[in-house]
Amino acid sequence: MAASACAAFAPGVLAAPLNLSDGDKITVDRTGAVGGAFGGGEFRLTGVSVLDGSSGSFLTFCVEFSEHIALGGVYYVDVDTKAQNGGVDVGGYGGSDPNGVAGSFDPLSKGTAWLYTQFSDNTLDTAHGVAYNFTPTNANANSLQLAIWSLEDELSGSPTDSSSTLYAFNNDLVAQNWASVAKTQGALWSDVGRVRILNLYDSRSGTAGNYTFSGNHQDQLYITPVPEPESYAMLLAGLLVLGWGAARQRRLAA
Repeated sequence: MAASACAAFAPGVLAAPLNLSDGDKITVDRTGAVGGAFGGGEFRLTGVSVLDGSSGSFLTFCVEFSEHIALGGVYYVDVDTKAQNGGVDVGGYGGSDPNGVAGSFDPLSKGTAWLYTQFSDNTLDTAHGVAYNFTPTNANANSLQLAIWSLEDELSGSPTDSSSTLYAFNNDLVAQNWASVAKTQGALWSDVGRVRILNLYDSRSGTAGNYTFSGNHQDQLYITPVPEPESYAMLLAGLLVLGWGAARQRRLAA
């Protein structure tokens, strides 16, 4: 299920060019021949049907361990700051019950948000221990995925079982370093910034703004795009026009 990065992905392409909203549709594939361990990331998500017409692809990682996704699959997205059906070995985590409440949710950690932001901005470098390597190798992908699962409390299995994620994390110094730095840096954030969780589903019903989703799959990380400079220019121009109109009305009233 996993994907390793392709050198063709320039740093600027890593930040999501898609402006995804609830009900938009994406497809999942990978950019290299070798995938990450335990069915984790990297993945490449590409817009299929996006309401605002934006297009493009971005690299991402799994949030949950116990959920699944299929390469080539096409899914509807529900954009949120939590995994709607998340949590390893439980139905999910509630806001007031860290031990898990069935049918609840798993909130995105600030540490994960910080770490994925560095990855997306290509600033996950030697200042954080090891620089992420965007060549077609799964070593860094494995480490980053394990670090994310650690931050999301998704590691499971016995520390002496070489087939478990907990064992893999305990024997991966890069993953441990990234998780440690992310936990420290994320604690300084007031929220999760521009990072969101894409809850992926097979189908949707209802209308825009009031969708009901069904057929839950693996949740993926997503970072909302920064508005282009021309967007700011248009906003400023609009504010100037409004200001001019208000001033004109005052003059006429006088």
